[in-house]
Amino acid sequence: MSRSQISSKLALRTWAAFRNHCHRYFAIGYQEAISRIQSDREQETDITGYICEALEEWFRAHPDELPFFIKDDPPLRGSGRTGKRRPRTDIIISYAAGKRPEFYFEAKRLNRTPVASQYTGADGMKCFTSGRYANQCHEAAMIGYVQINTLDHWRGVLQTRVDSLRSDLQVEDIANVAAFLNSFPLEWSSSHRRTTGPLRLFHILLDCRKT
Repeated sequence: MSRSQISSKLALRTWAAFRNHCHRYFAIGYQEAISRIQSDREQETDITGYICEALEEWFRAHPDELPFFIKDDPPLRGSGRTGKRRPRTDIIISYAAGKRPEFYFEAKRLNRTPVASQYTGADGMKCFTSGRYANQCHEAAMIGYVQINTLDHWRGVLQTRVDSLRSDLQVEDIANVAAFLNSFPLEWSSSHRRTTGPLRLFHILLDCRKT
């Protein structure tokens, strides 16, 4: 086996471990913020802020954890824009060592059926499939903040819409289950062609309904 093959396999295992940690920490942030999410303001940016703040507090309370950190609404480099004109993704979880890998999350509220078009649209999935976000990463995640109906209902709605937009979203495959350590209940994935390289998007649904 060549050195390049060995390096490739090691890189894949390293990325898989990083991805699993990002999922784990994101789940912790959600669990730590869930009471606030289900009782306070319900805008997308509010929910994202609650999760990020909760995870930051959790990291401070657990200094022996791995050196990961979370960014809330960070501006993205490499767009050719400056200041407030820079594009911003909702959440990035990163590792503060080595090449500082990043995992991108883009969130959308799911509170009525027509918003499925926003989830798959220019400010949703297309942020990733166009290469505007995470153009050097081969994996990223979409988050659905479920505010009405059930998680099962929205998984069906979103999978049906993504399947109907195979050409527009350059879909190669839709996997009903994202089967790996630290995946969320009902998490699924879609694979896409992209000029900057293939992309796998994970789809995470969070229960954000009022209690």
